[in-house]
Amino acid sequence: MTSEHLPKKMRDLEIKVVKPEIWNFEVIKGKDAWREVVYSARMSGVPPQVKDRSVFRMIVENDYSSALEHIIIKFDLKMSKGNSPEFLEHRMVSHTGYSTRYIEVSKGIDKNKEAYEVILPFHLIKEKRDKIGELLYDSVRNSIRSYKEIIDNGIAREIARYVLPFAQAVGVYHVTLNLRSLINLLSLRLCVRSSPEFRCIASQLYFNLMRELPEMKGLTGCRGFMRGVCPESNVTGVRTGKQHPLYPVCPFRFPDTEIFIPTPKELQKGMKVREFNREKALRVQEANFERWMDWKL
Repeated sequence: MTSEHLPKKMRDLEIKVVKPEIWNFEVIKGKDAWREVVYSARMSGVPPQVKDRSVFRMIVENDYSSALEHIIIKFDLKMSKGNSPEFLEHRMVSHTGYSTRYIEVSKGIDKNKEAYEVILPFHLIKEKRDKIGELLYDSVRNSIRSYKEIIDNGIAREIARYVLPFAQAVGVYHVTLNLRSLINLLSLRLCVRSSPEFRCIASQLYFNLMRELPEMKGLTGCRGFMRGVCPESNVTGVRTGKQHPLYPVCPFRFPDTEIFIPTPKELQKGMKVREFNREKALRVQEANFERWMDWKL
């Protein structure tokens, strides 16, 4: 969304609505990086008669995950200022961030631009988009206008940034992490209960990983898909009760389907489950990820 789509009263500030974004995704050693895990596993005692690909799948599926730390992944990330602390909770991530202390937020990574980028999930408010959208725009516009006025009055950027809105797209990082940490991030953030912005980011990471390290196909997703048991027991609006209006429907919650994934409490109560169709579950899961990744306005 560019300035011509904004209400007239906002066009005096160049405010651009953008999506959360991953770019420059790289697996060190590329598509053969999985062999690092096999090498480590054999050093710790896996016998030579077990084929390499079987060794890799065994390590991932059984969560013998210290060996996965030998695979290093790098990428760049843009997300909202408000949600960026949630990303930094993934403690095994090394990051270098965009500094609003030293750089005016209209500059962004491209120092020649003058747009104020914001991330707003308009696709989630649907029928109230006009009314609520106007309120969101007003709030963002007023915050950014205050920020600009403070700087124009000679006040330091590190003070002016205190008025920036949650939506400001200044959670910008160059990230390095290992495969173990990335799998953990995906298992948590590809759940329907994750925040919309983080689901968008995690979905982009998922498809980048599948492209750059195809050996991971079918080995990662939400925790339920990975482990065969969903830890979200009795979560109202997800596993039980009325569907939460802001959460996508969990495709694995329905006992009469071949992709049902039980919770520990359901198993403890003696629930019988059908044989799990992993290939179908993978297709359904990836269809969700594609929708979450789009962040359509």
